[in-house]
Amino acid sequence: MSNKEIEIKICLDESNYFRLIDMLKHTAVFRAEKHQIDTYYSPQNDSFYHGGDRCLRVRTEDGNTLLSYKRIYGEHTDQRYIEEYETHIESYKIMDQILRALHYRREIIVDKHRIEYSTNTGFLVALDKVVDLGYFVEIENQNESDALEKRNRDLLDFVRQLGLDTSNRNEEGYSNMLFKKNHLFE
Repeated sequence: MSNKEIEIKICLDESNYFRLIDMLKHTAVFRAEKHQIDTYYSPQNDSFYHGGDRCLRVRTEDGNTLLSYKRIYGEHTDQRYIEEYETHIESYKIMDQILRALHYRREIIVDKHRIEYSTNTGFLVALDKVVDLGYFVEIENQNESDALEKRNRDLLDFVRQLGLDTSNRNEEGYSNMLFKKNHLFE
């Protein structure tokens, strides 16, 4: 499996969120419904959220815990991708203690409800309702054998087929959005 994700995130209003769920029930395969709580960490004397191109996350969902590191490359180009490394960990509590001992601090917590569908054309569609942010759709092109440019083009074509406006594209992660929202008046 490649560590390069080709994806797009689009902010939705509530009616488009439910329109997509209804459409995907008939055109795609239901994969999962999840409640995810993501805790994002930054070095004690720095913040990953000033640049916004990387994150360190511990995710809990359905009794499982994952440690992830992500970094964005080629922003605003057709070469854009996210490099991601992820591994299961036994205990959120112990991982939190390790990170804090290494002088990382909890910076943001994202609480979301996610519904996932997959298409027969190689796309993973995740519909998210994020506490304090609203409704979103994340679509990932999973056709890893294609070149980056083609994967990005095909992704945008699929988004248009879903009747979505790419001008509502959000290139920030939920953690970056919450960081900005929480630090608006500092």
